[in-house]
Amino acid sequence: MSLRRAVTAGVLAVFALGSCAVSSPGPSASAGPSNASLAPFAVPGSDLADALRDAIDPGAILADLAHLGAIAGEHGGVRAAGTEGYTASASFVADELRQAGFDVELDALDVPLFSQADPGVMEILADGAPAFEGLRDFKPMLFSASGDLTAAVYSLGFDPDAEPGDRNGLGCDSADWAEVPVGVIVLTQPGPCRRRQAVEHAQQAGALALVTAYPDWSRDGVLRPTLIDPDGVEIPVIGATHALGVALDEAAAQGQEVRLAIHTSIEWRTSANVIASTPGGDPEHVVMLGGHLDSVIDGPGINDNGSGTMTVLEIARQLARLTEGQPAWQVRVAFWSGEELGFWGSFDYANALTSQEQAAIAVYLNFDMLGSPNGVRLVYDAADASRAEASTTIEQLFEQAFDEAGLTWDTEALGGASDHYAFDQLGIPVGGLFSGANEIKTDANAGLFGGTAGTLEDACYHLPCDTIDNVDATLLEQMARAAAWVVGQLASGVVELGGAS
Repeated sequence: MSLRRAVTAGVLAVFALGSCAVSSPGPSASAGPSNASLAPFAVPGSDLADALRDAIDPGAILADLAHLGAIAGEHGGVRAAGTEGYTASASFVADELRQAGFDVELDALDVPLFSQADPGVMEILADGAPAFEGLRDFKPMLFSASGDLTAAVYSLGFDPDAEPGDRNGLGCDSADWAEVPVGVIVLTQPGPCRRRQAVEHAQQAGALALVTAYPDWSRDGVLRPTLIDPDGVEIPVIGATHALGVALDEAAAQGQEVRLAIHTSIEWRTSANVIASTPGGDPEHVVMLGGHLDSVIDGPGINDNGSGTMTVLEIARQLARLTEGQPAWQVRVAFWSGEELGFWGSFDYANALTSQEQAAIAVYLNFDMLGSPNGVRLVYDAADASRAEASTTIEQLFEQAFDEAGLTWDTEALGGASDHYAFDQLGIPVGGLFSGANEIKTDANAGLFGGTAGTLEDACYHLPCDTIDNVDATLLEQMARAAAWVVGQLASGVVELGGAS
């Protein structure tokens, strides 16, 4: 568990991804047609990038997504790490990669499978109080402790008029808790930190439970932020709708008590990352790309992140065919387990690398959500990367890929909200693409990319409706072709990655 505690400490300091507009987008256009009859590149040159981009078969990606959906359907509607649905997904990917000629390894790790025994109870003990329903109006966050308690509510800076998307709530600083009485249920709004950090402050202050009500959450749209690690979480930690938050705030003002009952459990299961490498290519210069294969425990995860991983799988198949498994630089693909828990798979892998193995990875590219239905085309901004100069080169390649396709793009703060974070922490250059999650689409992004401003970029994010019907096939094809072009450039060994290692 020492590795996991180290991961927890590192992740807590990283905020969620946020978009910042620094690009000069061009006019929109559709991506080019697929070309399945290209001759193999026995010794690829820089033109591998164009060939790989054009070889991508969007129909194959959609078929793979349908297969993941079928796997989820056969296993309780989910493919979460530690479940049979994930194991079946990993077996499918591993078989496809072996057939393509990759050397495949199943990199085992133990993960904590979180479950909830019943919907739970949140009841304001007052005549005429509104009623709320577990799983629809509130859920325990991942790794929340169980509890059955009745106590007063303390409202820690809750604002009933907060706008959707507001993340300026109190609770992230120990000073916020100075006047919180012992033995209460504390109500907060989301602040600029991981919920784990607020939980630790709540426990130190003697709170019995922590409820975070999100201004943009409504009934049947409640998510489960992760608390990163089950170790040290001793109180119930609940995510709730804004309406429930307003009711609890009123209960606090009226001195009314609340009964909260949540029953959760954690079972340790063995899972595995799927890691595969081309048999040829310079092993001292490895182009690594990947995304997380696991879903949340509340849905099948077809956009998040079937869209990213099945894009990686299609790139791998076409690269193997075009180069006969012999690109100039070795290519390694990764399908991570446990990202939804807090990057368990990627950190387990990255922290096990020797210094020589770390040095051999020239770049890591991450693809996490590429087909959001009200989506955007975002490139990871390299400004805050640990290897900023080399990562900027990667960023510029993605931007060039979109420019050449006549597609608008924007940049996304690198942050630490996906599996690239483990590699960035090791000083490995990183890059990637993102099509949007539960962010509210701005007027500016609606102007750049179309879609509907003021609504979520993916309204099915982390929910049961994240099926293949939730995927924008056109956007997915555009993102997949851009990703393939950049992989082709890097695998050809023609790109100079600047910056000291």
